Amino acid sequence: MMWLPKGNPVRAGLVGAVVILAILAAAVLGPAALFAAKTADFHAQLANASGLKPDDPVYVAGIPAGRVTGVALAGNKVDVAFRLDRDTTLGTSTRASVKLMTILGRRYLNVEPSGGGRMRGGDTIPVDRTTVPYILDDLGRQARQTTEQLDLPRLRQLLKTFTEIAPKEPGQLGEALAGVSAVTRMVNQNDDQINQVLAGAQALTQSLLEQKDTFVSLLGNADLVLRTLVERKDAVTALISDVGKLTDVATTFLAEHKNELNSVLDELHSISGTLSANERNLAATIEKLGPFSRYLANVSGNGNWVDVAAPSAVIPDNVLCLAGLVSGCK
Repeated sequence: MMWLPKGNPVRAGLVGAVVILAILAAAVLGPAALFAAKTADFHAQLANASGLKPDDPVYVAGIPAGRVTGVALAGNKVDVAFRLDRDTTLGTSTRASVKLMTILGRRYLNVEPSGGGRMRGGDTIPVDRTTVPYILDDLGRQARQTTEQLDLPRLRQLLKTFTEIAPKEPGQLGEALAGVSAVTRMVNQNDDQINQVLAGAQALTQSLLEQKDTFVSLLGNADLVLRTLVERKDAVTALISDVGKLTDVATTFLAEHKNELNSVLDELHSISGTLSANERNLAATIEKLGPFSRYLANVSGNGNWVDVAAPSAVIPDNVLCLAGLVSGCK
């Protein structure tokens, strides 16, 4: 090695050690630095870690695209830091979920790009867009909690009552189950109609709720009317009695003066017949009465006298026109 200093073994050893350490550092830190340069940092908030650990892989659309870099508690949630290839585009509605990778329990983070726009480095997928797997510990814990909440004496009573009312013959039980199955099929076949009925009921309920104040006011007015009728019961009773007496008097009057009323009605029929027969004459009279009234108003409207223009004394104009004594006649 011609580049090593000659004549000084200590210096040569130090230079060699430095070179070896630099090579080791490059070998160790180089891939990490290259990974950091090629990837972007993102975060996802989970309800629980579900066994996810740092260095677990991250898949995007089923393809490995990064890895988990950290799992930390953030309040009542878990913040998962992960890095993805910079070429990967994540929309603003991107979702994330923890999946089971092997039967031995290893997990991976599955990222599902969605939505428009683009998430930037450092952005976080909120907990309402993340899901975690259901583990057996959670199942056992919830089953135990549910069992503790059961009322065992009532459950025993329920089973006893069911045993007492259940048909003794298997055929009857089969018919009952067949009936239930038929009802279920009918409900399934008429699902749209049932939904329409329920939607109509919901709309009616909403309308009633919106008109609640009107109904309250209407009921209040009805109560006021009822109280007024109760308070004026005597007056209403007297009014009903008077109406009854008036009816009796009218009946007696009509019975006693039947002939006179018939005569009056006959006269009215005769008058209406005469008017109908002379309808055209009356119409013509009314039609000519209008101009006559207008002319009468014109000649008598200037005072207590009548204006008369008579260039030919008392001889009418039409007679003069007929005799040819004046011109301009039409």
